[in-house]
Amino acid sequence: MKALLKSFLPLIRKLKLKRYLPEIILLTIATIITIASSVLYLRNTQSAKEEIEASEISSNPAISPNRIFVDVSGAVKKPNIYQINFGARIKEVVDKAGGLSDDADIMFFNRNFNLSRIVSDQEKIYIPSISEINSGAFIQNQRTLDYFSPTQNSSSTVESVVGLQEAETLISVNSATIEELDQLPGVGQVTANKIITNRPYSAIDELLTKKVINKNVFEKIKNLVNL
Repeated sequence: MKALLKSFLPLIRKLKLKRYLPEIILLTIATIITIASSVLYLRNTQSAKEEIEASEISSNPAISPNRIFVDVSGAVKKPNIYQINFGARIKEVVDKAGGLSDDADIMFFNRNFNLSRIVSDQEKIYIPSISEINSGAFIQNQRTLDYFSPTQNSSSTVESVVGLQEAETLISVNSATIEELDQLPGVGQVTANKIITNRPYSAIDELLTKKVINKNVFEKIKNLVNL
């Protein structure tokens, strides 16, 4: 401060402003204080803003990289879109939705849904009701039917084994993960997401009618998928 004032003294004498020296000194000091205060204010404001942003990211699950969104609907007590931890399994998601409702087909659910399967972001889980199963809107997995209704003669047994092998190679458009759908020819991550978003399907042709995939891709995968 003293050095700054000394540097101004020759100029003040030259301009014959000596009689205004006290005012000039006070004005100089006020200017310096104002500049210093502004710098400190800006630094504190920036620091506070960074702390708030960091706090929001850590406390807000909506923007946390370890959270995903899953759509649960159908015969559950509280159908909704739920935020869950990355790596969560179907059982956790169904429990969040309040569990199965009274009209849910529990036997179909137990036979066709793997509660230990890890769900993926933007996945849709639809639980069919008893009336939907009875009306044929959902078809039971062939592998499950073969298991619960075994045939008695050897020729029928061979046919069941072949049918079981074929069923195991098919991918379900209603329950497959994004990774499983991505294995289909002509289907990438984007198309797999569209298939999941437009669930449930009551017929394979709905992939076309819902405009999920084009006709060329449909022809490639129609014999590789089931419901």
